[in-house]
This record gives sequence, C-alpha cells and structure tokens, in this order.
Amino acid sequence: MKAFRLITFLPAFLLFACDFQATIDLSFSHIMKVLQSRGSDGIPARAVIRMEMAGKEACEEKKGKMTEILSRYYGKPESSRCLEEGIGTYLEATVSLVVNRKGLVRDSSITSILLEQDKAGIQIRVAMDQGSFRRMQDEMSEAFFQKPEIEDLLVVLNFRNDTRSSLISQARFVYVDGKPLPMESKVVLDPGRVIEVRLSDVARDYIYQNGSLTLLTVEKTVDGKPFSEIEFAQPEKKPENKTEGQATTEGNPEDSTVDPRLKNKNFPALEQKVQEILKKDATGNESKVGGD
Repeated sequence: MKAFRLITFLPAFLLFACDFQATIDLSFSHIMKVLQSRGSDGIPARAVIRMEMAGKEACEEKKGKMTEILSRYYGKPESSRCLEEGIGTYLEATVSLVVNRKGLVRDSSITSILLEQDKAGIQIRVAMDQGSFRRMQDEMSEAFFQKPEIEDLLVVLNFRNDTRSSLISQARFVYVDGKPLPMESKVVLDPGRVIEVRLSDVARDYIYQNGSLTLLTVEKTVDGKPFSEIEFAQPEKKPENKTEGQATTEGNPEDSTVDPRLKNKNFPALEQKVQEILKKDATGNESKVGGD
C-alpha cells in the first residue's frame, strides 16, 4: 500500500520546478501616458509570466488549473502555452500588468509598476503585494502539493527608449544587461535602445517586505529637453534580436565591457552591506535605497 501511494503522488510532487519569472515590457512613451492620464486605474503593460514545469506532459495536464490560479493574481491571461526551451519546460502566460502612478489605489496583483515624477526625475518602482503572493502559494500547495517561494521569483523589466532623445538614468540594486549594479550607477539610453533590468536578490527581498522600491530613475535628456517636449519615434517592428537594444553604462557608448568602477568589486560583500543598510532602515525611509 505504501508503494502504491508513492507511485500515486510522485507525479503530483514533480509537477513543477521552482523558477518563477515575470518579464515586463515598458517603454518611455507608456510611462508618459500613465503620468499624464487623469484616471486612477493606470494603463496596463504587457508582461509574460513563466513557471518552470517538470515536463511537457505535466505542463499540458495541469495548464488549465495553473492558469486559473495565476489569473487571480495577475488578471486573465491573453494567452498561455507550454514551451520547451533547452532542457527545461515552461508554462508561459501573457498578462496585462498594472502600471500606475504612485499614491493611487494600491493594486493587489503580485507584481506591478508604480511611477512618480519629482524634481529628481521619473522614478520607476517595482511593487509587490505580499498577501497576494502568500495566497497564491496556498492555492498551489493545495492543488499541487508544491508552491513557489519568494526566493524563486525573478522580476525582469525590459525598458525601451522610444523617443528621439538620449535619456540619462540612474539604476540601483539591479543587473542591467547582465552587469551587476549594486549601488547607484549611471545608465545612458540612446534612441531606440532597450535595457534589461533584473532585480537583485536584495531588491526583491526588500520589495517583498516593504511593498516597493525605486530601481530606475530617468533623470533628464542628454540635450536638456524637458520630458514634456520630447518627440517620440514612429512605432517600428520589434527587432529579431536585442543587439540593437543594448544600453551603455557611463563611459564610451561603444564599449561593451563592464563599467570600470565595477571591476574587481566584491559583489557578495556589497550585497551583504546593502542588507545591513536595509535592516537599519526600519523607519520606512527609502532615501538610502531608492531615492525620495
């Protein structure tokens, strides 16, 4: 009888692996539309939610239930599919992710984007609802005897400069195009370029505990033109690869090497230092980690 039970529950236990990723596509024109809108609901952006599965058969079998659960925390998916990539299998769902102005009604989605414009520039915050994440965990645990942990969550922001001006921004506690930027670092986006902004573990854990964190601040244009006067490029077909969408860190735009300030850095030690800073910041003042 014990052997029978083991065989019965083994497929359920191996239903999915641990990787859980949210990839958000966001352009500067979308940001300006949200900031200039008068409504309180924001303007959703396209996002892709991916969860690693144990195999194609398990994915196809449980896709309906998994999508049903995800829809309660990200909205009804536009589409979903089981995708084999490399040696892994993924459930991939395309959803509309909330992008809104900071200070309005808080959204209950697991992940959302909050925007704020002040004298420092336009702040792009990633927000997370801890209660929604825990409720999703409970549902998945009940349905599949497994659940993703916060350590499994990876949030990626693909930020595109669709203007005719070069934008100067500051990134913090993230990886930009795979390069670690544990402290505040200057990033220049030329017209048409895209950067991949991936949350560090420190940033993700801080957001989970405190609600949101500014990860990217668009400060100004290189030519000094106000944001309200920026001209936007005509929509183009999405490039087949990302070689045209790489950003440059401070220095020579043609230099694809790591920023000289990042060479020989002990990033594990820096992340430990950041964790100590966040622990000391018990008052909720975000000036140390995300700007005002």
